[in-house]
Amino acid sequence: MRDRSGMGAAAAALLMLVGSAVAQSDAIQGVVKDTSGSVVAGAIVTLDTASAAQRTTVSDDAGAFHFSPVEPANYTITITARGFAVWTAPYVAAGSGESQAPVNAVLRVAPETSTVEVTPPIKEVAEEQLKTEEKQRVLGVFPHYLVTYDPNPAPLDARQKFQLGWKTIVDPVTFLTTGIAAGIQQARNDYPEFGQGVEGYATRYGALYANHVSGAIIHHVVLQAVFHQDPRYYFKTTGSFGSRLVYAIATAFVCKGDDGHWQPDYSDVIGGVASSQVSRLYYPYTSRPYLRLWHDALLGFGGRAENHLLEQFILPHITTHARRGAAAPQPILREGTAVSLVSVEDLSAKKSGDAGPIDFMLASDLQVGGVTIAAVGAAASGQVTFAGGTGGDGAEMRVGLDKVRLKVGNAEIPLRSNQVRGASGALQYHRLEGSGRIAIELYVAQDYMPMAVRR
Repeated sequence: MRDRSGMGAAAAALLMLVGSAVAQSDAIQGVVKDTSGSVVAGAIVTLDTASAAQRTTVSDDAGAFHFSPVEPANYTITITARGFAVWTAPYVAAGSGESQAPVNAVLRVAPETSTVEVTPPIKEVAEEQLKTEEKQRVLGVFPHYLVTYDPNPAPLDARQKFQLGWKTIVDPVTFLTTGIAAGIQQARNDYPEFGQGVEGYATRYGALYANHVSGAIIHHVVLQAVFHQDPRYYFKTTGSFGSRLVYAIATAFVCKGDDGHWQPDYSDVIGGVASSQVSRLYYPYTSRPYLRLWHDALLGFGGRAENHLLEQFILPHITTHARRGAAAPQPILREGTAVSLVSVEDLSAKKSGDAGPIDFMLASDLQVGGVTIAAVGAAASGQVTFAGGTGGDGAEMRVGLDKVRLKVGNAEIPLRSNQVRGASGALQYHRLEGSGRIAIELYVAQDYMPMAVRR
């Protein structure tokens, strides 16, 4: 007969060993140093795997980091620190308890790269460019505002589009040329329904000026704002004669959007049709209005192509204050660009009702078009509020942020919590491993145009 008591004792011992192994949490840990052997404190360490969410921590004063518990798997570790190149270790296997060999990360000094000084927001850049465009005059007399010779034009907002359209409406030369055109119409007896004499001339003058106003407002203000398109012709500064010829004709059908991309010229096509309908209020019109609309649309394409050919090859040579010359395109830091931040302060002791300033640091380089706008470690700050929970480990704590700004050179770039302007939703963040600090992703709140590149 078998000794059942002995078998029971063996089973109990086995269960204890299994329980002990299960109780030991798998962990990944390591130390961050530079090539001289000095520890790197404050390095941002991220842990990635296909089967779990990304986790983040920061190396302590001894350069150490620790992730626990982790599921058995292969992980990728990425470490970033200001002044150092990004360090990556793929296929790091999680070990059990003390058996895990520490990860020894050695960071190398980052190679010299181009960085960008971000100064005014893009709205202010556009304002400065508009000041030059509003001085442009053909032969120094005729207003020539709706063309930009700047190699890096900033997009206009709705107010600036109205400003540009309004300038053309109230320019003294506009009143003068309208008067001359009305006189020519009267001499040729165009629109005989208007009659002759002072009354006929005034009617023709009023109709011409109303046509100009409705065209400027509808084309260059209202529809351009609705479709987020630019009312200006973008002068092509480089290329062969043939390429510039094709460009001038093609831009009769497409235009630049506020996002910097080419798109169908809805504004001018619809604007031409709308202006034609408005002109029926003060001009005699044909009994075949739909045929007239079709003709107006075709004439609109032809007229824009003709104007653009003049803009490209002739008018620049006789326009004052026309700034021409090639320049490398500057990247634009677009609204909605994601910005990863890590809080500098440990928030674990905060309680519901606490509020005050909070400092962050950039968790990874912020780049646009391959150019670094802000390097990892760049400072950001804002206001924080706490709700719920009782402090301590902050398990129930909810964090609210307001007026967070990323500092880049002399500029402070505002950030918001949602990628889409006006969208609602809870602030998304997570706590760093082994501390009360938080990692969060915010978004650029408005377009910025970098002003200068430096090495």
